Amino acid sequence: MVKGFKNTEVGVIPNDWVVKKIGQCLLKNPDYGINAAAVPFNENLPVYLRITDINEDGNYSKKNLVSVNNISSTSYYLQEGDLVFARTGASVGKTYLYNPKDGKLVFAGFLIRVRANEEILLPNYLKYFTQTKQYWDWIAANSMRTGQPGINGNEYKEISLPLPPTKAEQTAIATALNDADALINQLEQLLTKKQNIKTGAMQEVLKPKDGWEVKKLGEVVDINMGQSPDSKNYNSNQEGLPLLQGNADLDNRKQLIRFWTSQITKVCDDGDIILTVRAPVGSIGIAIQKSCIGRGVCSLKPKSVSKEFIYHLLIFKEKDWKILEQGSTFTSANSNQIYGFEIPIPKDRVDQTRIAQILSDMDNEIQELEKKIEKYKMIKQGMMQNLLTGKIRLM
Repeated sequence: MVKGFKNTEVGVIPNDWVVKKIGQCLLKNPDYGINAAAVPFNENLPVYLRITDINEDGNYSKKNLVSVNNISSTSYYLQEGDLVFARTGASVGKTYLYNPKDGKLVFAGFLIRVRANEEILLPNYLKYFTQTKQYWDWIAANSMRTGQPGINGNEYKEISLPLPPTKAEQTAIATALNDADALINQLEQLLTKKQNIKTGAMQEVLKPKDGWEVKKLGEVVDINMGQSPDSKNYNSNQEGLPLLQGNADLDNRKQLIRFWTSQITKVCDDGDIILTVRAPVGSIGIAIQKSCIGRGVCSLKPKSVSKEFIYHLLIFKEKDWKILEQGSTFTSANSNQIYGFEIPIPKDRVDQTRIAQILSDMDNEIQELEKKIEKYKMIKQGMMQNLLTGKIRLM
Protein backbone atom coordinates (compact mmCIF):
# COMPACT_ATOMS: atom_id res chain seq x y z
CA MET A 1 0.00 0.00 0.00
CA VAL A 2 1.30 3.46 -0.94
CA LYS A 3 2.12 5.52 2.13
CA GLY A 4 -0.67 7.94 3.05
CA PHE A 5 -3.40 5.85 1.40
CA LYS A 6 -5.83 3.17 2.62
CA ASN A 7 -8.01 0.43 1.14
CA THR A 8 -11.76 1.03 1.31
CA GLU A 9 -14.95 -0.36 -0.23
CA VAL A 10 -14.60 2.24 -3.00
CA GLY A 11 -10.92 1.53 -3.64
CA VAL A 12 -7.69 3.17 -2.52
CA ILE A 13 -8.11 6.70 -1.15
CA PRO A 14 -6.01 9.06 1.03
CA ASN A 15 -5.94 8.37 4.74
CA ASP A 16 -7.72 11.65 5.55
CA TRP A 17 -10.62 10.96 3.14
CA VAL A 18 -13.83 9.24 4.25
CA VAL A 19 -16.42 7.02 2.57
CA LYS A 20 -20.10 7.91 2.96
CA LYS A 21 -23.35 6.64 1.51
CA ILE A 22 -25.20 9.19 -0.60
CA GLY A 23 -28.14 8.81 1.78
CA GLN A 24 -25.95 10.09 4.66
CA CYS A 25 -25.30 13.31 2.74
CA LEU A 26 -28.86 14.41 1.94
CA LEU A 27 -31.19 16.96 3.51
CA LYS A 28 -34.14 14.62 2.95
CA ASN A 29 -35.00 11.32 1.33
CA PRO A 30 -34.96 11.13 -2.48
CA ASP A 31 -38.31 11.96 -4.06
CA TYR A 32 -39.97 11.05 -7.34
CA GLY A 33 -41.19 13.36 -10.06
CA ILE A 34 -44.78 14.01 -11.02
CA ASN A 35 -46.69 11.25 -12.81
CA ALA A 36 -48.32 13.28 -15.58
CA ALA A 37 -48.43 13.13 -19.34
CA ALA A 38 -46.40 15.58 -21.40
CA VAL A 39 -48.36 18.05 -23.54
CA PRO A 40 -47.19 20.21 -26.45
CA PHE A 41 -44.99 23.10 -25.36
CA ASN A 42 -46.98 26.09 -24.16
CA GLU A 43 -45.38 29.26 -22.78
CA ASN A 44 -48.21 29.52 -20.24
CA LEU A 45 -47.47 26.06 -18.78
CA PRO A 46 -44.42 24.72 -16.91
CA VAL A 47 -41.61 23.16 -18.95
CA TYR A 48 -41.41 19.41 -18.37
CA LEU A 49 -38.05 17.70 -17.76
CA ARG A 50 -38.01 14.05 -18.86
CA ILE A 51 -35.20 11.49 -19.10
CA THR A 52 -34.99 12.13 -22.84
CA ASP A 53 -34.32 15.83 -22.20
CA ILE A 54 -31.00 15.00 -20.52
CA ASN A 55 -28.14 14.39 -22.94
CA GLU A 56 -25.25 11.97 -22.52
CA ASP A 57 -23.08 14.69 -20.97
CA GLY A 58 -25.63 15.35 -18.23
CA ASN A 59 -26.85 18.63 -19.70
CA TYR A 60 -30.41 19.78 -20.36
CA SER A 61 -31.38 19.67 -24.03
CA LYS A 62 -34.00 22.06 -25.37
CA LYS A 63 -34.43 20.28 -28.71
CA ASN A 64 -37.89 18.86 -27.96
CA LEU A 65 -39.52 21.16 -25.43
CA VAL A 66 -42.78 19.95 -23.91
CA SER A 67 -44.96 21.19 -21.08
CA VAL A 68 -46.96 19.65 -18.26
CA ASN A 69 -50.53 20.59 -17.45
CA ASN A 70 -51.27 19.37 -13.93
CA ILE A 71 -52.63 21.16 -10.88
CA SER A 72 -49.82 19.67 -8.73
CA SER A 73 -46.93 20.60 -11.02
CA THR A 74 -45.77 23.57 -8.92
CA SER A 75 -44.76 21.12 -6.17
CA TYR A 76 -42.22 19.53 -8.51
CA TYR A 77 -40.13 22.52 -9.60
CA LEU A 78 -36.40 21.88 -9.35
CA GLN A 79 -34.30 24.14 -7.14
CA GLU A 80 -30.65 25.12 -7.38
CA GLY A 81 -28.55 22.26 -6.05
CA ASP A 82 -31.08 19.55 -6.98
CA LEU A 83 -29.67 16.54 -8.82
CA VAL A 84 -31.99 14.12 -10.61
CA PHE A 85 -31.27 10.47 -11.43
CA ALA A 86 -32.94 8.45 -14.18
CA ARG A 87 -34.55 5.49 -12.43
CA THR A 88 -35.57 3.13 -15.23
CA GLY A 89 -34.98 2.04 -18.80
CA ALA A 90 -31.89 2.20 -20.99
CA SER A 91 -30.93 5.57 -19.48
CA VAL A 92 -30.95 4.38 -15.86
CA GLY A 93 -28.18 6.12 -13.92
CA LYS A 94 -28.09 9.23 -16.09
CA THR A 95 -28.00 12.42 -14.00
CA TYR A 96 -28.64 16.14 -14.37
CA LEU A 97 -27.71 18.89 -11.91
CA TYR A 98 -30.30 21.64 -12.18
CA ASN A 99 -29.00 24.92 -13.57
CA PRO A 100 -31.28 27.94 -12.99
CA LYS A 101 -30.12 29.26 -16.38
CA ASP A 102 -32.13 26.41 -17.94
CA GLY A 103 -35.34 28.07 -16.69
CA LYS A 104 -38.01 26.71 -14.37
CA LEU A 105 -38.37 22.94 -14.80
CA VAL A 106 -40.87 20.41 -13.46
CA PHE A 107 -39.29 16.95 -13.23
CA ALA A 108 -41.11 13.86 -14.46
CA GLY A 109 -41.96 10.63 -12.67
CA PHE A 110 -39.14 8.54 -14.14
CA LEU A 111 -36.64 10.85 -12.42
CA ILE A 112 -35.56 10.81 -8.77
CA ARG A 113 -34.47 14.05 -7.08
CA VAL A 114 -31.83 14.26 -4.37
CA ARG A 115 -30.96 17.40 -2.43
CA ALA A 116 -27.48 17.33 -0.88
CA ASN A 117 -26.66 18.66 2.56
CA GLU A 118 -24.00 21.11 1.46
CA GLU A 119 -22.32 20.97 4.87
CA ILE A 120 -21.29 17.44 3.90
CA LEU A 121 -21.55 17.10 0.11
CA LEU A 122 -21.47 19.75 -2.60
CA PRO A 123 -23.94 19.17 -5.47
CA ASN A 124 -21.26 19.78 -8.10
CA TYR A 125 -18.98 17.22 -6.49
CA LEU A 126 -21.83 14.67 -6.51
CA LYS A 127 -22.56 15.47 -10.16
CA TYR A 128 -19.01 14.67 -11.21
CA PHE A 129 -18.93 11.52 -9.10
CA THR A 130 -21.92 10.26 -11.15
CA GLN A 131 -19.80 10.56 -14.28
CA THR A 132 -17.03 8.26 -13.02
CA LYS A 133 -16.36 4.67 -14.04
CA GLN A 134 -16.84 3.64 -10.40
CA TYR A 135 -20.38 5.04 -10.41
CA TRP A 136 -21.30 3.46 -13.75
CA ASP A 137 -19.89 0.10 -12.68
CA TRP A 138 -22.22 0.28 -9.67
CA ILE A 139 -25.16 1.15 -11.95
CA ALA A 140 -24.42 -1.82 -14.23
CA ALA A 141 -24.18 -4.19 -11.26
CA ASN A 142 -27.32 -2.97 -9.49
CA SER A 143 -29.78 -1.99 -12.20
CA MET A 144 -30.69 -5.38 -13.65
CA ARG A 145 -34.32 -6.28 -13.23
CA THR A 146 -36.69 -8.82 -14.72
CA GLY A 147 -37.49 -6.85 -17.86
CA GLN A 148 -36.58 -3.16 -17.64
CA PRO A 149 -33.41 -2.11 -15.80
CA GLY A 150 -34.13 0.15 -12.83
CA ILE A 151 -32.87 1.65 -9.57
CA ASN A 152 -35.16 3.16 -6.93
CA GLY A 153 -34.56 6.01 -4.51
CA ASN A 154 -33.59 3.79 -1.57
CA GLU A 155 -31.03 2.00 -3.74
CA TYR A 156 -29.47 5.27 -4.90
CA LYS A 157 -29.07 6.21 -1.22
CA GLU A 158 -26.80 3.18 -0.76
CA ILE A 159 -24.15 4.27 -3.27
CA SER A 160 -20.81 4.82 -1.53
CA LEU A 161 -18.62 7.73 -2.54
CA PRO A 162 -15.20 8.94 -1.42
CA LEU A 163 -15.09 12.40 0.14
CA PRO A 164 -12.19 14.78 0.88
CA PRO A 165 -11.91 16.02 4.48
CA THR A 166 -12.98 19.60 3.71
CA LYS A 167 -15.59 21.42 1.66
CA ALA A 168 -12.77 23.56 0.30
CA GLU A 169 -11.17 20.53 -1.35
CA GLN A 170 -14.53 19.39 -2.75
CA THR A 171 -14.93 22.90 -4.17
CA ALA A 172 -11.45 22.86 -5.71
CA ILE A 173 -12.11 19.49 -7.38
CA ALA A 174 -15.53 20.53 -8.70
CA THR A 175 -14.12 23.85 -9.97
CA ALA A 176 -11.30 22.13 -11.88
CA LEU A 177 -13.75 19.74 -13.53
CA ASN A 178 -16.20 22.56 -14.21
CA ASP A 179 -13.41 24.45 -16.01
CA ALA A 180 -12.79 21.36 -18.16
CA ASP A 181 -16.51 21.21 -18.95
CA ALA A 182 -16.51 24.90 -19.86
CA LEU A 183 -13.69 24.35 -22.36
CA ILE A 184 -15.46 21.34 -23.89
CA ASN A 185 -18.71 23.32 -24.10
CA GLN A 186 -16.90 26.19 -25.81
CA LEU A 187 -15.46 23.79 -28.39
CA GLU A 188 -18.86 22.16 -28.93
CA GLN A 189 -20.42 25.56 -29.57
CA LEU A 190 -17.68 26.26 -32.13
CA LEU A 191 -18.36 22.87 -33.71
CA THR A 192 -22.07 23.68 -34.02
CA LYS A 193 -21.20 27.01 -35.62
CA LYS A 194 -18.90 25.35 -38.18
CA GLN A 195 -21.52 22.69 -38.95
CA ASN A 196 -24.12 25.39 -39.55
CA ILE A 197 -21.70 27.28 -41.79
CA LYS A 198 -21.12 24.12 -43.80
CA THR A 199 -24.88 23.52 -44.12
CA GLY A 200 -25.29 27.03 -45.51
CA ALA A 201 -22.34 26.55 -47.85
CA MET A 202 -23.83 23.30 -49.20
CA GLN A 203 -27.12 25.01 -49.93
CA GLU A 204 -25.25 27.66 -51.91
CA VAL A 205 -22.57 25.71 -53.82
CA LEU A 206 -24.78 22.68 -54.60
CA LYS A 207 -27.70 24.76 -55.92
CA PRO A 208 -27.98 24.14 -59.70
CA LYS A 209 -26.59 26.97 -61.83
CA ASP A 210 -25.92 27.73 -65.48
CA GLY A 211 -23.71 25.02 -66.91
CA TRP A 212 -25.27 22.28 -64.79
CA GLU A 213 -27.26 19.31 -66.10
CA VAL A 214 -29.60 16.79 -64.53
CA LYS A 215 -28.41 13.19 -64.69
CA LYS A 216 -29.71 9.89 -63.37
CA LEU A 217 -27.46 8.53 -60.63
CA GLY A 218 -26.96 5.30 -62.58
CA GLU A 219 -25.58 7.27 -65.53
CA VAL A 220 -22.64 8.64 -63.56
CA VAL A 221 -21.87 5.85 -61.07
CA ASP A 222 -21.68 2.07 -61.12
CA ILE A 223 -24.20 0.72 -58.62
CA ASN A 224 -23.46 -2.53 -56.79
CA MET A 225 -26.51 -3.75 -54.85
CA GLY A 226 -25.70 -5.72 -51.70
CA GLN A 227 -26.66 -9.32 -51.05
CA SER A 228 -26.70 -10.63 -47.48
CA PRO A 229 -24.69 -13.70 -46.47
CA ASP A 230 -26.36 -16.31 -44.27
CA SER A 231 -26.26 -15.06 -40.67
CA LYS A 232 -24.68 -18.33 -39.52
CA ASN A 233 -21.52 -17.17 -41.29
CA TYR A 234 -21.23 -13.94 -39.27
CA ASN A 235 -18.33 -13.84 -36.81
CA SER A 236 -16.21 -11.55 -34.67
CA ASN A 237 -12.97 -13.42 -35.34
CA GLN A 238 -12.01 -11.42 -38.44
CA GLU A 239 -12.60 -14.43 -40.66
CA GLY A 240 -13.39 -13.49 -44.25
CA LEU A 241 -14.34 -9.84 -44.81
CA PRO A 242 -15.99 -7.11 -42.70
CA LEU A 243 -19.76 -7.05 -43.19
CA LEU A 244 -21.45 -3.80 -44.15
CA GLN A 245 -25.21 -4.18 -44.14
CA GLY A 246 -27.00 -1.05 -42.94
CA ASN A 247 -27.08 2.28 -41.15
CA ALA A 248 -25.80 0.68 -37.93
CA ASP A 249 -22.53 -0.04 -39.74
CA LEU A 250 -21.86 3.65 -40.40
CA ASP A 251 -20.46 5.95 -37.73
CA ASN A 252 -19.89 9.62 -38.56
CA ARG A 253 -20.12 8.61 -42.24
CA LYS A 254 -17.30 6.09 -41.90
CA GLN A 255 -17.62 2.32 -41.92
CA LEU A 256 -18.01 0.83 -38.45
CA ILE A 257 -16.86 -2.80 -38.37
CA ARG A 258 -19.11 -4.86 -36.08
CA PHE A 259 -19.18 -8.27 -37.77
CA TRP A 260 -17.18 -10.27 -40.28
CA THR A 261 -18.47 -12.93 -42.65
CA SER A 262 -16.82 -16.01 -44.07
CA GLN A 263 -19.46 -16.19 -46.82
CA ILE A 264 -18.63 -13.52 -49.42
CA THR A 265 -21.56 -12.37 -51.54
CA LYS A 266 -21.19 -8.84 -52.97
CA VAL A 267 -18.03 -6.80 -52.36
CA CYS A 268 -17.17 -3.10 -52.14
CA ASP A 269 -13.68 -1.61 -52.14
CA ASP A 270 -11.88 0.71 -49.74
CA GLY A 271 -13.07 4.27 -50.44
CA ASP A 272 -16.32 3.31 -52.15
CA ILE A 273 -19.36 5.48 -51.40
CA ILE A 274 -21.94 3.54 -49.39
CA LEU A 275 -25.67 4.21 -49.71
CA THR A 276 -28.18 2.57 -47.37
CA VAL A 277 -31.17 1.21 -49.27
CA ARG A 278 -33.45 0.10 -46.41
CA ALA A 279 -34.54 1.30 -42.97
CA PRO A 280 -33.59 4.08 -43.61
CA VAL A 281 -32.95 4.80 -47.27
CA GLY A 282 -30.37 7.39 -48.26
CA SER A 283 -27.71 7.46 -45.50
CA ILE A 284 -24.27 8.07 -46.98
CA GLY A 285 -20.87 6.84 -45.82
CA ILE A 286 -17.46 5.69 -46.98
CA ALA A 287 -16.05 2.14 -46.84
CA ILE A 288 -12.72 2.07 -45.01
CA GLN A 289 -11.62 -1.28 -46.45
CA LYS A 290 -12.68 -4.03 -48.81
CA SER A 291 -15.91 -5.47 -47.37
CA CYS A 292 -18.86 -7.73 -48.01
CA ILE A 293 -22.06 -5.71 -48.51
CA GLY A 294 -25.46 -6.97 -47.38
CA ARG A 295 -28.88 -6.21 -48.78
CA GLY A 296 -29.28 -3.07 -46.66
CA VAL A 297 -26.66 -1.14 -48.63
CA CYS A 298 -25.23 -0.62 -52.08
CA SER A 299 -21.82 0.70 -53.11
CA LEU A 300 -21.27 3.44 -55.68
CA LYS A 301 -18.24 3.90 -57.93
CA PRO A 302 -18.28 7.17 -59.91
CA LYS A 303 -17.32 6.59 -63.52
CA SER A 304 -17.63 9.99 -65.19
CA VAL A 305 -17.76 12.50 -62.31
CA SER A 306 -15.71 13.54 -59.29
CA LYS A 307 -16.19 11.01 -56.48
CA GLU A 308 -15.82 13.75 -53.86
CA PHE A 309 -18.48 15.85 -55.57
CA ILE A 310 -20.95 12.93 -55.73
CA TYR A 311 -20.25 12.13 -52.07
CA HIS A 312 -21.09 15.66 -50.90
CA LEU A 313 -24.06 15.97 -53.26
CA LEU A 314 -25.61 12.73 -52.00
CA ILE A 315 -25.20 13.90 -48.41
CA PHE A 316 -27.00 17.09 -49.40
CA LYS A 317 -29.75 14.98 -51.03
CA GLU A 318 -30.18 12.47 -48.18
CA LYS A 319 -33.68 13.66 -47.27
CA ASP A 320 -34.85 13.43 -50.88
CA TRP A 321 -34.75 9.65 -50.72
CA LYS A 322 -37.69 9.64 -48.31
CA ILE A 323 -40.16 10.11 -51.16
CA LEU A 324 -38.94 6.84 -52.72
CA GLU A 325 -39.14 4.68 -49.59
CA GLN A 326 -41.52 1.75 -49.88
CA GLY A 327 -42.90 -0.62 -47.26
CA SER A 328 -44.15 -0.18 -43.70
CA THR A 329 -42.03 -2.30 -41.34
CA PHE A 330 -38.74 -1.90 -43.23
CA THR A 331 -38.79 0.88 -45.80
CA SER A 332 -36.55 0.28 -48.80
CA ALA A 333 -35.64 1.41 -52.29
CA ASN A 334 -34.95 -0.91 -55.23
CA SER A 335 -32.21 -0.82 -57.85
CA ASN A 336 -34.39 0.89 -60.46
CA GLN A 337 -35.22 3.73 -58.07
CA ILE A 338 -31.56 4.16 -57.18
CA TYR A 339 -30.47 4.12 -60.81
CA GLY A 340 -33.15 6.67 -61.74
CA PHE A 341 -32.52 9.05 -58.83
CA GLU A 342 -31.96 12.45 -60.47
CA ILE A 343 -29.09 14.69 -59.44
CA PRO A 344 -27.86 18.08 -60.74
CA ILE A 345 -24.20 18.12 -61.80
CA PRO A 346 -21.88 20.79 -63.25
CA LYS A 347 -20.88 19.77 -66.78
CA ASP A 348 -17.34 21.02 -66.17
CA ARG A 349 -15.26 18.56 -64.11
CA VAL A 350 -13.19 21.48 -62.84
CA ASP A 351 -16.30 22.98 -61.23
CA GLN A 352 -17.11 19.64 -59.62
CA THR A 353 -13.61 19.42 -58.15
CA ARG A 354 -13.67 23.02 -56.91
CA ILE A 355 -16.99 22.56 -55.11
CA ALA A 356 -15.88 19.24 -53.61
CA GLN A 357 -12.66 20.84 -52.33
CA ILE A 358 -14.55 23.66 -50.59
CA LEU A 359 -16.76 21.18 -48.76
CA SER A 360 -13.94 18.73 -48.04
CA ASP A 361 -11.89 21.51 -46.44
CA MET A 362 -14.87 22.33 -44.20
CA ASP A 363 -15.24 18.64 -43.34
CA ASN A 364 -11.57 18.46 -42.38
CA GLU A 365 -11.96 21.44 -40.03
CA ILE A 366 -15.03 19.86 -38.45
CA GLN A 367 -13.30 16.49 -38.04
CA GLU A 368 -10.24 18.08 -36.42
CA LEU A 369 -12.49 19.91 -33.99
CA GLU A 370 -14.38 16.68 -33.20
CA LYS A 371 -11.06 14.98 -32.45
CA LYS A 372 -10.07 17.85 -30.19
CA ILE A 373 -13.35 17.59 -28.28
CA GLU A 374 -12.88 13.84 -27.81
CA LYS A 375 -9.32 14.44 -26.62
CA TYR A 376 -10.48 16.92 -23.97
CA LYS A 377 -13.27 14.58 -22.88
CA MET A 378 -10.67 11.86 -22.33
CA ILE A 379 -8.52 14.31 -20.39
CA LYS A 380 -11.53 15.15 -18.22
CA GLN A 381 -12.12 11.44 -17.56
CA GLY A 382 -8.52 11.14 -16.41
CA MET A 383 -8.95 14.18 -14.20
CA MET A 384 -12.03 12.66 -12.56
CA GLN A 385 -10.25 9.37 -11.97
CA ASN A 386 -7.38 11.15 -10.22
CA LEU A 387 -9.18 13.99 -8.45
CA LEU A 388 -12.20 12.06 -7.15
CA THR A 389 -10.01 9.36 -5.62
CA GLY A 390 -7.41 11.68 -4.11
CA LYS A 391 -4.57 10.42 -6.32
CA ILE A 392 -3.97 14.06 -7.20
CA ARG A 393 -4.65 16.66 -4.51
CA LEU A 394 -5.43 20.28 -5.29
CA MET A 395 -4.99 21.41 -1.71
